[in-house]
Amino acid sequence: MKIKSLLIGSAAIMGGVSAAQAADMVVVPEPEPMEYVRVCDVYGAGFFYIPGTETCLKIGGYVRYQIDWSEDDDGWRKLARGTLTIDARSETEYGTLGGFIEFRANSSSSAPTAVGAINEGGFLSHGAGGSVGLQQAILSLGGLSMGLSDTLYDAGLSGEFDSGGGARVHFIRYTFDAANGVFVSVALEEADTNYDYTPNVVGNVGVAQAWGSLNVWGAYDATAEEWAAKAIAKIKATQALTLELLATYESDQSFYSVNNNVPLLATGFNAGYEWSAGGYLKFAATPKLSVGVGGQYFSEAHDIGGDDYAIGGVVDYALVENFNTKLAVNYRDGDNYADGVFSGFVRFDRNF
Repeated sequence: MKIKSLLIGSAAIMGGVSAAQAADMVVVPEPEPMEYVRVCDVYGAGFFYIPGTETCLKIGGYVRYQIDWSEDDDGWRKLARGTLTIDARSETEYGTLGGFIEFRANSSSSAPTAVGAINEGGFLSHGAGGSVGLQQAILSLGGLSMGLSDTLYDAGLSGEFDSGGGARVHFIRYTFDAANGVFVSVALEEADTNYDYTPNVVGNVGVAQAWGSLNVWGAYDATAEEWAAKAIAKIKATQALTLELLATYESDQSFYSVNNNVPLLATGFNAGYEWSAGGYLKFAATPKLSVGVGGQYFSEAHDIGGDDYAIGGVVDYALVENFNTKLAVNYRDGDNYADGVFSGFVRFDRNF
């Protein structure tokens, strides 16, 4: 009897304790499912979805270190560059909505500063100067794009001696993809500041096939009231050998004139040329190593006359994936040079 009473009492006590604990229990909510970053393979490698959206984002850029030299220099010239690119894309009922930004920072070695008789040479090392700026900002929807970038006319050979004409501009551009590798682009470009309301007009027609590609450009500089035309063909002779051909014509000097790096003339700028022709031959010896040679002839410099030419060679070598090196050697000469000038550079690029 005593044992039975003891068991009943113990059960009652335990029940009371359990009830008390249940009353004081803290309920911890289950964590919400974590949304991991998803790969977006719609636009190629490197894109991922911004969490919680259907927008694909890619972050990239490159780091560059370059050492330049020229017969006209008294020493080395060095350049350090860093770029950061942000590429955002998503699909809409009107096509792909895109936003592209490129920031660029440059730092170059500076000339020494004269300091009188403080030291034996009379000069003091000056260090390096730098700049940071917006290189590109492009908004696009379907075939329509606008913002800041290189002119549609900006294209040349793959060598480092050539010139195709053009620089950065503010623009509004439309590109029509006609399928089968054929496309047409038309751009309104502004290279002036607060000058007038008439834009420059540039057009490009191109075709890309298994044999290579052919592009033809036309440009009208509304400020200079002059026009320019250009054609570039790239022909895949073999799997390893590629031939590039270029031809330009200009009615007179304009924003789209070719520039052969002629030393500053009495007018203070390069005058451009009536016509130009060039070629570049590139041989991919291995998947990592390629070599190229070529030249460009510049005829009838505007205002001052005379013909000039440039030739050059390039060696490209990929040390490892995304780490590329380039060695370039160029020679320029002609009627507008007192003497021929050798120049070149060695460049290291780490792309990401």
